[in-house]
Amino acid sequence: MEKRLLIVDGLNLIRRLYAALESEQDMVRRIERTQSISIDALMKLMQQFAPTHAVVVFDSSGKTWRHKLYPEYKLGRVPMDDALLDSLNGFAKVFRYNGIHCLRLAGWEADDVIATLAFKSAKQEVKSYIVSTDKGFTQLLDNEFILQYDYFAKLGYDKVWVPGKYGVEPSMLTDYWALVGDTTNRVPGVKGIGPKTALSVMEKHRTIEEIYNNLVDYPARTQSLLSGGYEQCLLSRQLVALRVDVNIGVRLSQLAYLP
Repeated sequence: MEKRLLIVDGLNLIRRLYAALESEQDMVRRIERTQSISIDALMKLMQQFAPTHAVVVFDSSGKTWRHKLYPEYKLGRVPMDDALLDSLNGFAKVFRYNGIHCLRLAGWEADDVIATLAFKSAKQEVKSYIVSTDKGFTQLLDNEFILQYDYFAKLGYDKVWVPGKYGVEPSMLTDYWALVGDTTNRVPGVKGIGPKTALSVMEKHRTIEEIYNNLVDYPARTQSLLSGGYEQCLLSRQLVALRVDVNIGVRLSQLAYLP
């Protein structure tokens, strides 16, 4: 039987379902309803993808390596409601009760854990379906064994979709985001470089190193915008690039889904 791994970005799913219940004033009831709807969503995903293996990945609490590298990372983002934050262990218990494995690693964002799971599974030619609305995962889609699914939009993303959305191949996205920035996570780009200019820059040279080694190939105005931004671009690219080398300590066989 062909192996298929379903990887769910836990907080990405839960927070959106929780937000949809903002009219519920009773916080205990709101949490309970969110848990119930979350289980319904997971069961629908199981039916849709029929995975042989499945896991819900949660962010760890506290700061990660990105915060140490760049203290302003995610600064100013709306914090999670305390009631929801305090209930996350309860969500994990409910998920496990329904036969779905949960994973959280101290000091790591869920994004890096998810990317590592998908990447290592792909090396074994196991297809992974990442369930998340987070655009960061699209950088992984150059691999034919990694796909992304937006549960809320009911849309699947693959390597063919990426150029139509961003204008560049998946393998070029981290360099592209290094130029334009990632406002969601407060990662800066080059001032004055928007998507259109970034694409024109990357038409000639694909990587940050190639771009800055060949500034003379660009018009004077573009050179002026890029000038002095090399180190910032390298830092931004490091911040937006997902890690695929996390020591998770879990084998694929331990994530088997038995409905």
